[in-house]
Amino acid sequence: MAKSSKLAEEAVEFNKANLEALVESGKIAAKGMETLGQEGVAFARKSFEDTTAALKGYTAVKSPTEFFKLYAENSKKAFDAAVAQTSKTSELVVKLTNDSFAPISNRVSVITSKMKAA
Repeated sequence: MAKSSKLAEEAVEFNKANLEALVESGKIAAKGMETLGQEGVAFARKSFEDTTAALKGYTAVKSPTEFFKLYAENSKKAFDAAVAQTSKTSELVVKLTNDSFAPISNRVSVITSKMKAA
Protein backbone atom coordinates (compact mmCIF):
# COMPACT_ATOMS: atom_id res chain seq x y z
CA MET A 1 0.00 0.00 0.00
CA ALA A 2 2.81 2.41 0.87
CA LYS A 3 4.50 1.69 -2.46
CA SER A 4 1.27 2.45 -4.37
CA SER A 5 0.84 5.66 -2.43
CA LYS A 6 4.42 6.70 -3.19
CA LEU A 7 3.95 5.94 -6.91
CA ALA A 8 0.74 7.99 -6.99
CA GLU A 9 2.49 10.88 -5.25
CA GLU A 10 5.37 10.74 -7.74
CA ALA A 11 2.90 10.69 -10.64
CA VAL A 12 1.13 13.77 -9.29
CA GLU A 13 4.44 15.61 -8.85
CA PHE A 14 5.56 14.54 -12.32
CA ASN A 15 2.37 15.80 -13.95
CA LYS A 16 2.52 19.00 -11.91
CA ALA A 17 6.04 19.67 -13.22
CA ASN A 18 4.83 19.01 -16.78
CA LEU A 19 1.98 21.47 -16.34
CA GLU A 20 4.30 24.08 -14.82
CA ALA A 21 6.60 23.71 -17.84
CA LEU A 22 3.65 24.31 -20.19
CA VAL A 23 2.56 27.37 -18.22
CA GLU A 24 6.10 28.78 -18.21
CA SER A 25 6.38 28.15 -21.93
CA GLY A 26 3.10 30.01 -22.49
CA LYS A 27 4.28 32.98 -20.42
CA ILE A 28 7.51 33.20 -22.40
CA ALA A 29 5.61 32.95 -25.69
CA ALA A 30 3.14 35.65 -24.65
CA LYS A 31 5.94 38.02 -23.64
CA GLY A 32 7.75 37.33 -26.91
CA MET A 33 4.62 38.00 -28.93
CA GLU A 34 4.20 41.28 -27.08
CA THR A 35 7.76 42.23 -28.02
CA LEU A 36 7.14 41.29 -31.66
CA GLY A 37 3.98 43.43 -31.66
CA GLN A 38 5.83 46.40 -30.21
CA GLU A 39 8.55 46.02 -32.83
CA GLY A 40 5.93 45.95 -35.58
CA VAL A 41 4.23 49.08 -34.29
CA ALA A 42 7.56 50.91 -33.94
CA PHE A 43 8.54 49.95 -37.49
CA ALA A 44 5.16 51.04 -38.87
CA ARG A 45 5.42 54.37 -37.06
CA LYS A 46 8.97 54.95 -38.36
CA SER A 47 7.92 53.99 -41.89
CA PHE A 48 5.02 56.42 -41.76
CA GLU A 49 7.30 59.22 -40.56
CA ASP A 50 9.85 58.44 -43.28
CA THR A 51 7.15 58.35 -45.97
CA THR A 52 5.73 61.67 -44.76
CA ALA A 53 9.18 63.24 -44.87
CA ALA A 54 9.76 61.83 -48.36
CA LEU A 55 6.46 63.24 -49.62
CA LYS A 56 7.36 66.65 -48.25
CA GLY A 57 10.69 66.38 -50.05
CA TYR A 58 8.91 65.79 -53.36
CA THR A 59 7.18 69.15 -53.09
CA ALA A 60 10.54 70.93 -53.40
CA VAL A 61 11.50 69.11 -56.62
CA LYS A 62 12.17 71.39 -59.58
CA SER A 63 12.83 68.91 -62.39
CA PRO A 64 11.98 65.35 -63.43
CA THR A 65 15.63 64.37 -63.00
CA GLU A 66 15.66 65.66 -59.46
CA PHE A 67 12.37 63.84 -58.78
CA PHE A 68 13.69 60.48 -59.99
CA LYS A 69 16.91 60.92 -58.05
CA LEU A 70 14.98 61.66 -54.86
CA TYR A 71 12.57 58.82 -55.59
CA ALA A 72 15.45 56.36 -56.01
CA GLU A 73 17.05 57.51 -52.75
CA ASN A 74 13.78 57.19 -50.85
CA SER A 75 13.06 53.79 -52.38
CA LYS A 76 16.51 52.52 -51.41
CA LYS A 77 16.07 53.78 -47.83
CA ALA A 78 12.66 52.12 -47.59
CA PHE A 79 13.98 48.84 -49.00
CA ASP A 80 16.99 48.84 -46.66
CA ALA A 81 14.75 49.54 -43.67
CA ALA A 82 12.40 46.71 -44.66
CA VAL A 83 15.29 44.26 -45.05
CA ALA A 84 16.73 45.28 -41.68
CA GLN A 85 13.34 44.93 -39.99
CA THR A 86 12.78 41.52 -41.55
CA SER A 87 16.16 40.38 -40.28
CA LYS A 88 15.45 41.73 -36.80
CA THR A 89 12.02 40.09 -36.74
CA SER A 90 13.48 36.77 -37.88
CA GLU A 91 16.04 36.89 -35.08
CA LEU A 92 13.31 37.68 -32.54
CA VAL A 93 11.15 34.80 -33.78
CA VAL A 94 14.05 32.33 -33.55
CA LYS A 95 14.86 33.52 -30.03
CA LEU A 96 11.19 33.37 -29.03
CA THR A 97 10.87 29.83 -30.37
CA ASN A 98 13.98 28.63 -28.57
CA ASP A 99 13.09 30.38 -25.30
CA SER A 100 9.46 29.26 -25.26
CA PHE A 101 10.29 25.62 -25.96
CA ALA A 102 13.11 25.45 -23.41
CA PRO A 103 10.85 24.51 -20.43
CA ILE A 104 9.16 21.80 -22.48
CA SER A 105 12.48 20.54 -23.79
CA ASN A 106 13.75 20.30 -20.22
CA ARG A 107 10.73 18.22 -19.25
CA VAL A 108 11.24 15.94 -22.25
CA SER A 109 14.80 15.38 -21.03
CA VAL A 110 13.49 14.44 -17.58
CA ILE A 111 10.90 12.10 -19.10
CA THR A 112 13.52 10.49 -21.32
CA SER A 113 15.89 9.92 -18.41
CA LYS A 114 13.08 8.43 -16.28
CA MET A 115 12.08 6.10 -19.11
CA LYS A 116 15.67 4.93 -19.52
CA ALA A 117 15.94 4.33 -15.78
CA ALA A 118 12.70 2.31 -15.71
